[in-house]
Amino acid sequence: MTAWGAAAGVDLCALAADAPAVSFFRTREIAADFFVVANSRVETLLPVSYYNGKMRLVLSFALLVCANTAPAQTSPDPPELARAKAELARVESLVEAGGVPRNRLEQARQAVREAEDQAILRRTLYGSLKVEDLTEPLNKEMLESAHRLFDLQQQRVNDARKLVDQGVLPRMALTPVIEELDRRRKTMDLAEDRVRFWNQLLEMARAEQDRQAELQAGQLAALAQSEENPSYGILSPGRERQLDREFQALFARPLPVSAHGDTVFHRSLGFNHTGRIDVALNPQSAEGRWLRGWLDRMGVPYLAFTRAIPGQATAPHIHIGPPSLRLRVTD
Repeated sequence: MTAWGAAAGVDLCALAADAPAVSFFRTREIAADFFVVANSRVETLLPVSYYNGKMRLVLSFALLVCANTAPAQTSPDPPELARAKAELARVESLVEAGGVPRNRLEQARQAVREAEDQAILRRTLYGSLKVEDLTEPLNKEMLESAHRLFDLQQQRVNDARKLVDQGVLPRMALTPVIEELDRRRKTMDLAEDRVRFWNQLLEMARAEQDRQAELQAGQLAALAQSEENPSYGILSPGRERQLDREFQALFARPLPVSAHGDTVFHRSLGFNHTGRIDVALNPQSAEGRWLRGWLDRMGVPYLAFTRAIPGQATAPHIHIGPPSLRLRVTD
């Protein structure tokens, strides 16, 4: 395929007015926040909902690719942990005074470690943190806490079974410790699932970053070709008539051209639309898909918009030709 495409929901008629031109195109700017160009190959147009929903999440993950080792923020101890620490301090005092056996000290320390792991899970797994707010250190901390809690409870179940087998405890004493083990197993599984999902999103974000780097390189090559040859990508009158005939033969109506060449409207937005054609078709409709396929086969570049963008595009449409260049002051 040989076309330029637009990411869903982004007007590609021109580069963003605030975006500086590349070094050797200092006199020009293209007005769009983002456009897809890959060595004259059109990228697959995805639905707006995909970019506005799932891809928004992925792009937010891209911000974490280089920051996923950020340290976790510290916060006051939750009540359960504060109570466990206070109990540990009390037991330490009693042990020093000889009031309780020393093995009570290890039990109190274990209670603190358990409360710390529970606090970590409340903050990372059950708290207000969204999956995109997690980082690799937080994921590691969450998984280790879930596994420690499960392993500790598994040991308690094993110890209780030995006492039941020895006749020290009734068999019904196993019920609560086994139920707690099942709860902790489910928590551990949930933590593993969440980390697995996070890793998938992180891989998607990194792949998107790589894709954007490739697209930027293709963008420079395409702009260089357009700069050297002003007629590059412009649909000739003969091809335009051919397109209209084929469209009418298939859809029983003329090609719905909404703007042909330079217009007052485009100039009011600061764009030079000379040689470009806007067609009032949603790129995702049957007619829009056919038109994009026709342009691909003919090697004509185009930009596809799936929604209106204030100040750039008034409605979904297909822009035939290279992006509209930003008008210079001398124009």
